[in-house]
Amino acid sequence: MNKLNISRLLLVLLFTGCFVTGFAQINPAVPKSGHSLTEEYILQNQHYPEAELADKKSGDVVVAFHLDEKGVGSDYQIKESFSEAANADALDLVKKILWEPATQNMLPVAIDMDYTVRYHVKSYKRYWKKHERVEIPLTLEADDSYKIFTIHQLEETAKPYFADGSNMANYILSNLEYPQAAKATEVSGTVRLDFVVETDGSVSNITVKNSVGGGCDNEAIRLLQGTNWIPAVKNGKYVRSHNTQDITFNIGSRHYQDGNSY
Repeated sequence: MNKLNISRLLLVLLFTGCFVTGFAQINPAVPKSGHSLTEEYILQNQHYPEAELADKKSGDVVVAFHLDEKGVGSDYQIKESFSEAANADALDLVKKILWEPATQNMLPVAIDMDYTVRYHVKSYKRYWKKHERVEIPLTLEADDSYKIFTIHQLEETAKPYFADGSNMANYILSNLEYPQAAKATEVSGTVRLDFVVETDGSVSNITVKNSVGGGCDNEAIRLLQGTNWIPAVKNGKYVRSHNTQDITFNIGSRHYQDGNSY
């Protein structure tokens, strides 16, 4: 191959590389807690319009918004809706989702995207047939900025706290079910979960910061999902706050209701 052909080949390869790089596929943004946990949170906390529920009317509300390179959302708008009565609820739920940003060429990028909130009568009724609604005694107005505060930004007396009658340790001890897979392989350890306490006392955006495996991560998430909180307070209003929770699985000391120790 002569020098001219080699030069042409190099130019073609260079141009092709630039073309592929310039038009590399964008990897979509994903909720920090994953799609499944996010959908569970929405089902657990959506407020189904009463008229639509009575008429057994199901449908979707599609929320469009802009997500920047840091995964921060803005410009939320209703794109499609099966019921105007569901719009405010759908907007509120989507605004609470924390995101891992979209990427292109392994770098975070800003994108415009949609998120669909599904209102399905049968799923909604099935969920609340298996679960008990808990009324949290809240007395203050909720901050509507969606800003999330860290524990260090809150006064000691204004931090969120476990709303149930017992403390968190007692709740975990009474409700923890040691996973069979972890029991069989004698897995022990501490699962650390990161989450947000919302202004209504619900728990959202759960992520695993320290994993144990053997089904322990899922059991820790299940336990946290079952909790209710008195939200943090800032400037006289309930605010969102970042929190962490450690749940320890100790196979040597866990006592079961069947009277056996494992």
